[in-house]
Amino acid sequence: LADDAVKKMWGIFDKTRIFLAVCHHGTALLMCDMMKSRELVKYPLTIVNKLIDVFGVNLLLGYDFSYGFSVTANTSALVGPKLGSSGCWFCVGSFHGHAHHHLCQLDWHPLYMEGYGLEDFNGCEWAFAESNTVA
Repeated sequence: LADDAVKKMWGIFDKTRIFLAVCHHGTALLMCDMMKSRELVKYPLTIVNKLIDVFGVNLLLGYDFSYGFSVTANTSALVGPKLGSSGCWFCVGSFHGHAHHHLCQLDWHPLYMEGYGLEDFNGCEWAFAESNTVA
C-alpha cells in the first residue's frame, strides 16, 4: 500500500520527453519538459505562442508535423488569432520532408519556399544528436 502511494505521488513528475525550440544558429530558445498527458499538442502551441510574443511577425517555424500542426495552430484559441495577424507560417525540416510523398514536399519543404536559403530547419535534431555524446 505504501509503495502504491509513493508511485502515485512521484507519478505526477513522470516525463515523456523534452520539447525544444532552437534558432537557425542552433541556440536553444525555449525548452519544456513534456509530462505524460493526452494533450501533447499543448507544448508546441505554447512554444509557438511564446515565439510570436518574443520575436513578433514574419516567422517561419520548422516542425516535423507542420502540415497537420498548422491546421491545429490556426484553429487554436491560444495561437490562431496571433498566427493570422503575424504573418508566421510553418515548414517541415529538410530531412523529414524527403521521407514523404512529392506533393507534401511541394507544400511544406523549405527548398521550395522562396527566401530561406540553405536552412535545413533540423536544429532540434542537431541539438539532440550533440546531447547524445553527453549521456
